[in-house]
Amino acid sequence: MVWLPDHVWLQRKGAKGGAGKGSGKGVWQPMFNNNWQPMFGKGKGKGKGKDRTPLKKFDASQKVWVGGLTPEVSWKELQDHFNTIAKTKWVEVLPKGMACVVYPTAEEAATAIATLNGSVVGSASLQVDVWTAKS
Repeated sequence: MVWLPDHVWLQRKGAKGGAGKGSGKGVWQPMFNNNWQPMFGKGKGKGKGKDRTPLKKFDASQKVWVGGLTPEVSWKELQDHFNTIAKTKWVEVLPKGMACVVYPTAEEAATAIATLNGSVVGSASLQVDVWTAKS
């Protein structure tokens, strides 16, 4: 709100119709949309959610745990390395130098564990093992 000189304020007040209690254009309406929903109903725009990773969709026998990664190793480099055994379905680099690689079958995952354990990607020597769920 800006201070106005008295003569300007009186001019503007007089132009509105005098009473100063609103413009008399009808009943007060809320500023939000007229088709609002109750406060505790399903809303829109609550974000994409926490579980955007499809890792939970795959069986643990299809997953391979990878450790010993350096921060420079990307998921694409890891995917290319693990595709030498069989085509991967999903590769995700996790925090703390770990990753999860998913194969279409448990046999391909077992082959990858036996073959790629101790292999090198970039400057990282990989530790490859079976995937175990957190307890």
